Amino acid sequence: MTAEERARVFKALADPRRVDIVDLLAREGSMCGTVLADALGISLPLLCHHWEVLVEAGILKKERVGQLRVCSLDLERVRQATGGWKAPRGPSRGPGRPRARSRSS
Repeated sequence: MTAEERARVFKALADPRRVDIVDLLAREGSMCGTVLADALGISLPLLCHHWEVLVEAGILKKERVGQLRVCSLDLERVRQATGGWKAPRGPSRGPGRPRARSRSS
């Protein structure tokens, strides 16, 4: 995943309402738009706006089932965005601090 793609994921998740959408779908699984909007207490047009941002980032997938639009979460995409980060080994030196040199006797 490129840095630009990763940034798109983080930008999409920078809005608290979109994090609410992702949290709800992670807990409950796929949902249609009207049920999701009702559960979040927002209008369907507002939900659609947030959906589009999340779909463009690759976090959500929408599919038409009859007359419904069903939304599902792609958590793998979020994992990919953060997958290259690992905790450093050993204590942190802090910014700009050189490594301690061992003393010779």
